[in-house]
Amino acid sequence: MTDVTVRPPISRDHLVAALHARGICYLAPSPQGDEPALTDDELLIGLASSNDARVRFALAGLLLAYPELAERVAAIVEGRTPVAISDAVRAEMKKHYLAAMYLQRMWRTRLSLHFGPKPLIPERFTAELGLPPADAMFGELGLRALTERSVYNDWSSYEQVVNLLCDQPCAAPDIRFPTADPARSGASEVESAASD
Repeated sequence: MTDVTVRPPISRDHLVAALHARGICYLAPSPQGDEPALTDDELLIGLASSNDARVRFALAGLLLAYPELAERVAAIVEGRTPVAISDAVRAEMKKHYLAAMYLQRMWRTRLSLHFGPKPLIPERFTAELGLPPADAMFGELGLRALTERSVYNDWSSYEQVVNLLCDQPCAAPDIRFPTADPARSGASEVESAASD
């Protein structure tokens, strides 16, 4: 691993703007439009490094919306990238990776309605940290064990992440219900045209 230049922390407003740019818009303030674009690595590390707990918890929300970023988090945590991070940031990234992994299994149907079908976040770090497997009780057992390690009510915070993510004002749910009766589907179009 090669150390990179130490950079100042990314401001909360810039992190929130980068989340908004990726469709995660439940945190305020709304971007002004002049914020610098952040790479995925900058955003992931910036979220885990933030002094604001809600911004740190948004890392789990980002992984729920974009589970493909989970591999990038794992690469950073495991030192497979040229990015150097502190042990505290590494622990924070693991925590939110695990939370997203468990939450995704708990809320699979609700998340699918909002974001469409997404791949599962791969199980990582559970054995290392002595946590239950990802699929134990559909993730609930693992999330409970993870959140009980905190002195704060992380369970409630993670449930709030799911609620905020699915109910955010900028998100349009990706709901596609199959039409079981083609004749009924045609009738609806006819009824709709007749009412115009």
